[in-house]
Amino acid sequence: MGSVLPGVIAFVAGTVLAVGALVPWAAREYRRHGRLGFRRGLLAFGTLVYALALVTYTLLPLPTSAAAACRVAAAPQLNPIAFLSDIQREGGITGPRSLVSNPAVTQVLFNVLLFVPLGALVRHAVLRRRVVAGLLAGAAAGFVVSLLIEFTQLTGDWFLYPCAYRLFDVDDLLANTVGALLGTFLAPLVALLAGSSRASDADEPRPVTAGRRFFGILADVMALSFTSGVLTSGTSLVLALCNVDERSTLTAVLVTGVGFIAPAVQLVIVLVSGRTLGEHVIRVRSVPMPGIGSRLVRWALGSGGWMALSASSLPFSGLLATALAVAAVIGVWATRDRRGFASAVARVGVEDDRARRGADETVAQG
Repeated sequence: MGSVLPGVIAFVAGTVLAVGALVPWAAREYRRHGRLGFRRGLLAFGTLVYALALVTYTLLPLPTSAAAACRVAAAPQLNPIAFLSDIQREGGITGPRSLVSNPAVTQVLFNVLLFVPLGALVRHAVLRRRVVAGLLAGAAAGFVVSLLIEFTQLTGDWFLYPCAYRLFDVDDLLANTVGALLGTFLAPLVALLAGSSRASDADEPRPVTAGRRFFGILADVMALSFTSGVLTSGTSLVLALCNVDERSTLTAVLVTGVGFIAPAVQLVIVLVSGRTLGEHVIRVRSVPMPGIGSRLVRWALGSGGWMALSASSLPFSGLLATALAVAAVIGVWATRDRRGFASAVARVGVEDDRARRGADETVAQG
């Protein structure tokens, strides 16, 4: 429990998952709050890492084998407050230093502190304005999550191992619940970190800034690259499981072909809606609404064309893809209203997709 390795694993895995979830999270932020919030993003990332830490500290380190699990198996500890005897046996509490030098005390404190964030997050999420109900909700969440962890340990990761390689300890259940209860008092700090955004602000038009446009480009690149990577890796894995030679013509055709699926999907999105997936995420649209020809130009000179060139093995395709990427970056800075290179060539501008709604509402009220 004292090892830092589970925490490191939780942080690394949380970072990877956060990158994968960035695009849908950003789309939700723009629709719920009208803009991206750095503090809300930091809170979401911290919550993800914390949830993974609960999992890693519960399961790791895994036994090397079933026999190894059974060698360290121990009977459940069902005697409440047995930790008091453990503390006394390890030398008791003789001063502030003993709080960290006595392993039994450290164990209890760790179990309390581990669940403090859970109580704070639960109360912030569901009952931040009701003190008593929030305290009860936080404590209940701590008890339920801790009970799930203890049963996971008791059953050998739900019978994946024939023996329980971790100790079921009722004192851990008590300490975790107390930690969650104490954590509910820290819910105001969570609210302070998250900041606030009035619901009425979410539908108000906002300026199309360079940062916003760059994030839209990033969202396109991430979504296309992730989709293409998953499809290519999945195809290669299926072919390997089917014992298809990786150097065969079939493998080359299939792996290359799936690389064009993501830009083809982007083409459909642009042809149907007039804007890219990334522009949907950041709530930006073209003005005036482009025709079919302009939509094809925007796709070919934007992220769709870049991805298609990246997947191609034609001569100079890599060089052309790099040129499009550079043009996209420079275009955001060099064009008026931050329309970008592809939109400038297609002779369309960009605006917040809430602008016309606001104008229509003003006209209706007038």
